[in-house]
Amino acid sequence: MNAKTRLISYPEERALEDAAYAQGVVPTWIFSILLPIWCVEVKATVTEAEPYELIDRYLERGIAEAGLDTPAELAAFFALDEILVDRALRFLTAIGHVTVSGERLSLTELGHQSVRDQVRYVLIRQDRRKLYFDAFGSRPLTRPYYDSRTVTFLSGSALQAAVASRGWPRFLMLNSTHGFRREALTELARNPKRDHYNLPERIDKPESLGEECVYLPLYVIRAVQQDKQVRYLAYTQASDQADLDVTALCEQTAEISSLFETEERLARSDLQTRITEWLRKKNLDGYRPVQLNNGTWRVTFPSSIFDTKGPLSISKLGSFIVLNNGLFHVWCTDEQVRRRALLERIDAYLSSRVRIDRADTEKRITQITRQLEFGTINIPTLHQMAIKAGKQTLAAQLDRLT
Repeated sequence: MNAKTRLISYPEERALEDAAYAQGVVPTWIFSILLPIWCVEVKATVTEAEPYELIDRYLERGIAEAGLDTPAELAAFFALDEILVDRALRFLTAIGHVTVSGERLSLTELGHQSVRDQVRYVLIRQDRRKLYFDAFGSRPLTRPYYDSRTVTFLSGSALQAAVASRGWPRFLMLNSTHGFRREALTELARNPKRDHYNLPERIDKPESLGEECVYLPLYVIRAVQQDKQVRYLAYTQASDQADLDVTALCEQTAEISSLFETEERLARSDLQTRITEWLRKKNLDGYRPVQLNNGTWRVTFPSSIFDTKGPLSISKLGSFIVLNNGLFHVWCTDEQVRRRALLERIDAYLSSRVRIDRADTEKRITQITRQLEFGTINIPTLHQMAIKAGKQTLAAQLDRLT
């Protein structure tokens, strides 16, 4: 299955590499699932924030903090023309910040909130939008999941096609017996981290106009930390790095974590047999899987296996082979082969970038050197390695970063 037809554009191995070499955990199993999500159409009164005009800000502060409650007092205090003050007050009244009783001025609740937060809040009434919540606990999804260019929620025929697909990876559709908690709308409206959840500055009196259950594709990696704690790292279409919010959702939902534990426990004893069968089919049955102290299964191959015409691509060195939900680590003790793998991985990374960022490149180099069990290697050292290996294009790219 190519990247254009995959539910998640990047392969499972990339997620496993992030877990092992960026997150620092030991992957033991990987699941491909369709997570049920409530798509909720919401009607609400929305408050947007915009910068204050300078005079508006001082007039409101004068009313709120100095007790100035007539246009004449405000004009005298700030040494402003009364006509200018009157025009500004008319505007602030129109947007719901100021009320007038006789000649006396006072701030509305919206005006007081604007002075407090130092932004001008403006009401936009009867806004409608779609909000996304997980279908187990009605917890809101974050901003990246509102980008339709990268994230696809499945329903209808697209969902049926994904479930019926015989391609790999095969996605397991999870089901939830929990209805949508409408209180979640009010909870979200009060959440101070509005931008994190793709919300405007304020959303008041949210009302659901209807909910639809859609499904979000994701990889979930069962992994073990150094302290033996089990983790469930989630990877979605939004990024090939672990999503900590969706990870927390998986780890905090008993229906999800218990399912994974049961699946892993039932299939654990069969993994060695499956690895051996995979090796046989690849005509590599002279090699045997070994279980390391951290629980990972590994197969170590000689350098010839990774030659240009060898049975395994050098891109697999230091990475993982996925067998259904199980996996094993591919290794070679030959340092020269691993150096070649290092240069090819860095070359592939830089060649795929429109703009090369030094900090991101250094981060990726650290991950790859950890993956191939090298010590610290900086950009100048890599530059010299590329020259020595005859990789002139890579050397030129690295030279621009030195």
